[in-house]
Amino acid sequence: MTFSRTSNILLNMTVGAKPEFSKLHHECEKRWKKEEAEGTHEVLFLREIPGRRHWKNQFFLSFAFLLNYTSYYSIQNLQSTINAEGALGLTSLILIYGFLILSSLVAPFFVGRFGAKWTLVFSMLVYVFYSYANSFSSYYLIVVISGLLGLAGSPLWVAQATYLTRSAYQLARLRDLPDELVINRMNGLFYIMLNISNIIGNLMIFFVLLPPSADDGSVMAAPLDTTSCGANNCGVGVGSCLPPPSPEMTQRLFGIFTSVGITAVAVLLFGVDDQQVLKGFSATKINVWTQSQTVFQLMIDPRMIPLMPILAFHGLQEAAAFGDFTKAYVACSQGVAYIGLVLTSYGISSSLFGLLFGQLEKVTDRVFRISFGFFCHIGLLIWLYLWQPTQGQLWPLLAAAFVWGMCTVVWRSQMACLLGVVFPKQQQAAFSIMVMTQGVGWVIGMMLATVSNLCVGERLILLAGFLIVSFGLYLVSEYRFRQEAQQAALEAGINLREQVVEELLRRRSSDPRWV
Repeated sequence: MTFSRTSNILLNMTVGAKPEFSKLHHECEKRWKKEEAEGTHEVLFLREIPGRRHWKNQFFLSFAFLLNYTSYYSIQNLQSTINAEGALGLTSLILIYGFLILSSLVAPFFVGRFGAKWTLVFSMLVYVFYSYANSFSSYYLIVVISGLLGLAGSPLWVAQATYLTRSAYQLARLRDLPDELVINRMNGLFYIMLNISNIIGNLMIFFVLLPPSADDGSVMAAPLDTTSCGANNCGVGVGSCLPPPSPEMTQRLFGIFTSVGITAVAVLLFGVDDQQVLKGFSATKINVWTQSQTVFQLMIDPRMIPLMPILAFHGLQEAAAFGDFTKAYVACSQGVAYIGLVLTSYGISSSLFGLLFGQLEKVTDRVFRISFGFFCHIGLLIWLYLWQPTQGQLWPLLAAAFVWGMCTVVWRSQMACLLGVVFPKQQQAAFSIMVMTQGVGWVIGMMLATVSNLCVGERLILLAGFLIVSFGLYLVSEYRFRQEAQQAALEAGINLREQVVEELLRRRSSDPRWV
């Protein structure tokens, strides 16, 4: 099907009108077809799928991501501890997000060439190989597969965002609902399912890698010196009094993750419908350079530039959550085994607030929701800077992880929704830039974590300052978006009124008896 935001509205307003307006209807139809031929209006090429099948597709797509990221997020959380020798874990993460940035430039090519569904399938297979490779702890194998995973990561997310947004647009038209409302609801379902992966994966880590128990039933632990924990941590190596997991335990865990990843690919193959591609679109018309140019052009778009800092902040804050927080607050004060338990609270919060924010769309606007995330995150960073963790204080860590998960939901769901609404004709390029800037934030955050003379407290100050600047730029952009939307709506109404008046005057001049 084909939809036009401007000409289709004019066409529909003249359908079924009096015969006197037939010429106006004809002119609107000509304008619509002209825009379609020139490619100057938003076009969605989808099968005519009933509303329930749209939700079925989104459920299975979300479930596949739940399974896939149950494995990946868990392995990511363990890289700095299980693969600590030779800094293999840190090297793996830097390679993943470094190549993720590069793949963002050509991700629209893969989505356009293979379609959203098959891009998802091919990309997710690489995640399965990554889970399997980690069971061998081979330096060169993990390095190579990490680079491949980075190349597959951006197409995966661009395909997901493209599939969801296209489906939401068609469903909005079928049900006569606002586009942003349906996008937010589908994003809410997706991120609820995605965040459940944090719960499942981290519980797997905690129970599979749980250290041996003492005779009294408590986990063996010696007193830990926590004076260098929290904001005072300045690159000091964090050791654990708990015994490291055995090779058999880690191989069993990675075997489980590999099986879960294979199941995710099967869910995509058999549970998600393929979206119909552009009629007459052939492989010869796809050009990597053209697609990359589209991404570069959008990067320098005055509407995109002010949004890039807040997109990068999403990557920065995740690097801080899975880097500084787990290392300097959890592992330093409680031991490595409790990383999984604390991050389970993060996953529960993300799931609950993902559902809540999907419902808040009915009574709040985008500015309120993003502002809530801003104040939530600023408050959390201030508290982490002031609080000193000690051994045995698990509840404050669980609470901090819970609040952090709530903040992350805002950046994940609202940024995707914002780009889908602001750039409806350039969705693939916009989502590529989103993934790329988040990857840049991730890499910068991990590189800052390796600077030994930069304490965690100082990094928290830098993160808070960057958030304040990013949020200010977003508010300026939001004001401009709304002004442009109001102006466009006003001009569309004026143009339609002028056409109607012109037709009435012409009819009246040609036939004085006609009123």
